[in-house]
Amino acid sequence: MKRFSVFLLILIGFLGVSHAQEHRRYALIWHDEFDSGILDSKVWSKIYRSKADWAIHMSSHDTLYAFDGGDLVLRGMENDFLPNDKAPFLTGGVWSRYKKSFGFGRVEIRAKFDVAQGFWPAIWMLPDANHAVNWPHGGEIDIMEHFRDNPYINHTVHSHYTYNLGKRNRPSHVAYPKYNEGEYNTYGMERFQDSLVFFLNGKRTFNYPCFRNGENGQFPFSQHNFYLILDAQLGRDRSPYIDTTKLPVELRIDYVRYYELDTKTDVIPEPQDYQQYTKKRYKYRKTVVNTDEVFDNPDEYHIVTKRGKAIVSGNVVWAKSTLSQLIGEDGKIANVDFYDRPACPYRGISLDRYGKKWTFNEMKRLLDVMAFYKLNYLQWNGDGNCSEEEIDSLREYASDLGIQMIDDIPNVADVGLFLFSNNAQFPIVNRVFSKMAIGQGGFLSLSEFEDEELEALMAFSERFWRGGDAGEVEGGEMSPAGSRLANFKEKMVIHRERFYKIKMH
Repeated sequence: MKRFSVFLLILIGFLGVSHAQEHRRYALIWHDEFDSGILDSKVWSKIYRSKADWAIHMSSHDTLYAFDGGDLVLRGMENDFLPNDKAPFLTGGVWSRYKKSFGFGRVEIRAKFDVAQGFWPAIWMLPDANHAVNWPHGGEIDIMEHFRDNPYINHTVHSHYTYNLGKRNRPSHVAYPKYNEGEYNTYGMERFQDSLVFFLNGKRTFNYPCFRNGENGQFPFSQHNFYLILDAQLGRDRSPYIDTTKLPVELRIDYVRYYELDTKTDVIPEPQDYQQYTKKRYKYRKTVVNTDEVFDNPDEYHIVTKRGKAIVSGNVVWAKSTLSQLIGEDGKIANVDFYDRPACPYRGISLDRYGKKWTFNEMKRLLDVMAFYKLNYLQWNGDGNCSEEEIDSLREYASDLGIQMIDDIPNVADVGLFLFSNNAQFPIVNRVFSKMAIGQGGFLSLSEFEDEELEALMAFSERFWRGGDAGEVEGGEMSPAGSRLANFKEKMVIHRERFYKIKMH
């Protein structure tokens, strides 16, 4: 039985009482398990031969294609069976061009391949508009390529920026993670408005960000949907020698799966506890504050929803902010039990280096946005266009929101100060954010950000300082959730509109 059967049972289990973790992030939209023994002609076509170095041996002959044990098998071999075809080698490959393309989300392929000099198995993507966009201007995403007998695979991106302009190191356009030779490996790629994130066997291995707003054609990867290519290539300019003693060779595809972000809840970092009791969702009606349930930690809060009625306790402001995230775009919410508290006690903003002279209304709005993203310290020396009376009023207003306005950053171990100026590019700051995910938290020291960028930065930091998946750091690298700034920027306006509606109840 294929592994997907277990996966399906897990999904079915989530429809009852569920601890919503990974499936909150993504929804499985489409998959091909290759169990039918027939190539789905609505999705796949055999690749035809062309002058491109990767397609010079392509053939549609059935010998190059097979189904075995639930795998799609693509072969590369010597041409000793088609006398009218002058190609010395023949290879098999399929693509979803003109039939199926993939938007923002995660593509995942489980595959196994032989190793031989000159064998070039590849799993890659091109834009579905590539017939109207000359390569490499539309971009190319190589999820997996393998050359010669290397113990590593390649993750690579190509564009006008990397190929024609030769700018391949800022940011780096390739990574070489080690794979498990002779075994099935799972290759994944997540595509966002601002970055490409690659995975090998569930571990994040490479991130390619949008750099300097994608100028000079650096990041065309947000402009089109992309189709998928699976092929067993033989020979190329970097490895022209083909070891015929190892032929035939195979690329075996166990499955292809495509996930989209769960837009109802993806902006929420992983909570301490989250249960969804029913699949059915109800129209949100009102919020009631439960004063009987109290917590020692002022950051903690609890949300229970029943048939559209929400009962919140603890930090009510932050509970309502999360509640606005749980409500879908249709105004409905499931019956849930949601409990959370931040992982880091210090989640601050420092304005000492900010050149702007803040007015009373600007400071009040800044406090609103901070509370919305559950940031709880504002370090400010009072320099601006506020009177002493207005500053006192702001301190009182901040206190009501659960924010402490302070003159100096607390001298506490493991509380960092992270400097950003308005030339910081998202998500170039990822490595800085990964440092925030440890210790007691930190303060963002900001300089001359536009309002939208400032708010996006606070939203981005919320994941790290509140822990969960976005707070995990392995080997100095941030977790996959850290790449999702674009999703915050797209959803902030909708989220805030819901938040203020809830506050009025």
